[in-house]
Amino acid sequence: MRVSTIVFLHAHPDDETSQTAGMMALATRDGHRVVTVFATDGDHGERPEHLGPDGDLVGHRRGEARAAAAVLGVARIDWLGYRDSGMTGWEQNDHSLSLHRADVDEAAARLSRILDREDADVLVGYDHHGNYGHPDHIAVHRIARRAVELAARRPRLLEATTNRDAQLEMIDSPAASEFMQTLIAGGMDLDVDRIRQAILTGDDGLPIGVAEAEIAWAIDLPADVIDLKRRAMQCHASQTSDIGMMLAFPPDMYAMAFGTEFLIEPGTDAPMRRGWPFD
Repeated sequence: MRVSTIVFLHAHPDDETSQTAGMMALATRDGHRVVTVFATDGDHGERPEHLGPDGDLVGHRRGEARAAAAVLGVARIDWLGYRDSGMTGWEQNDHSLSLHRADVDEAAARLSRILDREDADVLVGYDHHGNYGHPDHIAVHRIARRAVELAARRPRLLEATTNRDAQLEMIDSPAASEFMQTLIAGGMDLDVDRIRQAILTGDDGLPIGVAEAEIAWAIDLPADVIDLKRRAMQCHASQTSDIGMMLAFPPDMYAMAFGTEFLIEPGTDAPMRRGWPFD
């Protein structure tokens, strides 16, 4: 097996753990060099209470990213240096230093310098919709595609996504129904139709993920790697509304929701393969 350098571009610290942590852990286990690049500093994430109103949230989230990287075996972390743009329509979208406002060529040049320094074999970015329509996630898609064009040795491009068809099937599964009934009994207001609609309308009103027909690779994670993925998520504990919600899943539901990771391979139209794309 040839050892490769695989660079993962993510929008914010914590995104790596929900979308690609399993394949990152498997890659390092196989001896590949894994580098994570965060496009933004995550400064519009949730502020843990102990920091108070003036504490260094960016520094805190960088520390969480380093802890998660240690769990996954990541060799290096880099930052493109942009500010978190916030969700669709937030006033932070228009900040002059936000990723949403960044010139794609300039941002891609920053990334291509990292690709050249690492002599990267593979770059993993995001699908065209950034999975769920967040402005920074959409920017990551554009930056990754342009950076591959600018790199001295063009790496292979893959794009992380989620399988919309599988998500819709999952919410109708007996395990999911039992889990939701438990939450409803505990006083949570849940409705399957509302959850289904949330999958069909992401942050910008467009569907989350892509149809299975658009996916090239499905990577089924072994149980011990699912545990590593969960441990890496726990490192981002400050982000309670997203990471906290994911970590609240019981083990069987967590494995169902996060036990398979998906990649698009631009330029290929073969049916989805279950396997390992990095050999």
